[in-house]
Amino acid sequence: MVTTTRPPRATPAPTSVVKEARAAARARDLVELMERRPELAGVYPPADLAVEAIRWSA
Repeated sequence: MVTTTRPPRATPAPTSVVKEARAAARARDLVELMERRPELAGVYPPADLAVEAIRWSA
């Protein structure tokens, strides 16, 4: 009788961790965009808020 072993399944990350990671990535991308394209300041308020939050937390 031959038995086969399967590798353990990866445990999915909790939804809250995934959402937090996405939010952090989105904020980072917005900050990078605003650094590259300063003429966009004032166009998208969440981007302005993200940039200010990053500035004040540093």
